[in-house]
Amino acid sequence: YDMFMELTKTKLRNGELFYEAAQCKTQLKAPAQDIIVLLDSAVAACQQPLTSLAAPYVLSRGHLYDEMGEYRKALKDYLLYDSLMVGRASDVFYYTRYQCEMKLKQYQQALNDIAHAAIINPSQPIYLAELASLQLRVNRFEDAVKAADLCLNIAPENTDSYIIKGLALIQMKKKEEGLQALNKAKELGDSRADALISKYK
Repeated sequence: YDMFMELTKTKLRNGELFYEAAQCKTQLKAPAQDIIVLLDSAVAACQQPLTSLAAPYVLSRGHLYDEMGEYRKALKDYLLYDSLMVGRASDVFYYTRYQCEMKLKQYQQALNDIAHAAIINPSQPIYLAELASLQLRVNRFEDAVKAADLCLNIAPENTDSYIIKGLALIQMKKKEEGLQALNKAKELGDSRADALISKYK
C-alpha cells in the first residue's frame, strides 16, 4: 500500500495506482470508507470525461457501496459503469445491478436488467427463475409462465420455476394447470408446495 501511495506522488500518478492501493487496503481489512476515498481518487485521476479505462474503478466503488448498504450510491456507479462500457458489460454485472434495484424496489429497471442478463447468458437458469419470480410479483402472469417454462427447458428440476408457474397459472384462473405445476414441485421435494396446494385446492 505504501509503495503504491508513494508512486501516486510521482509523474506515474494514475487511476491504476489508487485502485491497487484500494485493493491493498481491502486485503488489510481497512474500514470501507478508507477504501472508498482511494477509489474516488482512482476515478478522479482518470482522463475527463471518463472513458472505459475508468470502468473497473467505478464498478469496484459500486460493489463496495452495495456491500455497505448504500444502494442509491451503488446504483449510480452501476449506471455510470454501464454507460462507460457502452453495452459491453457482462451478464453477471446486469444480475448484480438487478439485485441492487430490487433492494431499492425499482422493479421496472430490475425487470430490464434480469431480462438482459438472461439474453446475454441464456444457459444460466437462475436468471430465468428470477425473471419469472419478479414478473409474478408485478402481476405479469403470462410473462411469468413463459419465463418459468424457459427456465424449465434448461433446468427441468428447478422447483422455483414450478412454484412460480403454478401461482401465475392460478392467478390466470387456470387452477388445474396451476395445481399440476405445484404438484410437480412437490414431487421434486420442494417443502413449500404442500402448503400452497392446500391453500388453492
